Amino acid sequence: MVKKTHVPAIRTPAGRKHTTTSRKAVAAGTALVPVAAHAQAIVALSGVDAAEPVIQRDGAITLVVGQLYPMRGITIRASEVYYDADLRRDRPEGPALDEADKIAWRDPATGYECIMLRDRDAGFLSGYVGVPSDHPLFGFDHDALPDDLGVDVHGGLTYSRICDDGPSPDRRIIRESRRICHVVVGHAPLVHGSDYRVQEHAWWFGFSCDHLYDALTGRGSRHDRRFLAAETGPVYRDDAYVCTEVQNLAAQLRAIADGLPVPPRQGAPLPPRGLDPKEVN
Repeated sequence: MVKKTHVPAIRTPAGRKHTTTSRKAVAAGTALVPVAAHAQAIVALSGVDAAEPVIQRDGAITLVVGQLYPMRGITIRASEVYYDADLRRDRPEGPALDEADKIAWRDPATGYECIMLRDRDAGFLSGYVGVPSDHPLFGFDHDALPDDLGVDVHGGLTYSRICDDGPSPDRRIIRESRRICHVVVGHAPLVHGSDYRVQEHAWWFGFSCDHLYDALTGRGSRHDRRFLAAETGPVYRDDAYVCTEVQNLAAQLRAIADGLPVPPRQGAPLPPRGLDPKEVN
């Protein structure tokens, strides 16, 4: 059974129990205990985000609704943030320990639904943007998109599919934490299948960070053992990198819908596509 509680804490330390901070301490400006090791993760509700987030737990999955998600150089007003305790047991240390395992948000600049999602086996992050049915690329396979459209993301597009969704009275947090679809409106468990309201499906385009120059963090995936790891020097693409790439993809897809030139990319330069360092995505 899903447990639902209101708490004043924003993010929860990875691998620890949720800590509730008193309202008196928040009002006094005391920094809340962060989930991440970097300073940006320390978010006090006082003067930053006065809304109380809702925390729900279902087995190993914790869902946090209604919070700011701060990262290195970027903050997202997330609709949903998921943490999977099972995945943390697979990576007891390393750069990904303090990150969420799924973030869902609506990009304010484009209005498109966005998702960051962690692979359950190799530990890398992927990013997704959902476009509505009136988008000119709705229903297109990612491999069929011409290069001159200007879609330019990490490793190139690797995903194109309709919403992973369907009417079901069994709407469990564990399922929501792994699917690529809209954020569910409301989080109360369904009593009857007719309570479910299907939104207009989106067509999702996505990319993954499991390429030659990317480090993996999941079970049995030490990047120093990968093919040509010593030669390529793989780097772990963290949540800030991936969420920035998601926003870049959303901006590109919006420009295509509006018939405008794609805007300049934001964030770090893309790594090479293959062994030739001059062959950039």
